[in-house]
Amino acid sequence: MPAIFSSLVIGLGQIIKGDSDKGLKWMLLFYFFLPAVIYVSLLINANLFIFIFALIVIVYPLFWLYNIYDAYTRNPKERIS
Repeated sequence: MPAIFSSLVIGLGQIIKGDSDKGLKWMLLFYFFLPAVIYVSLLINANLFIFIFALIVIVYPLFWLYNIYDAYTRNPKERIS
């Protein structure tokens, strides 16, 4: 069930499993930090914006899939240091 919620909203699966710190970090990364990086790169230089945007378009789905996998498999008591 947490994997289904993580496929809808990134980090929600971790929050449902009880790992709210990790879920909140995922949400902040995906919904605030990465769009802010794209916006700042647009303000700096158009070529930098194209590079950053292309990089994020490639990396974004990979992180999303990892987030779904993490919500499906990890136990919140297992912490990786």
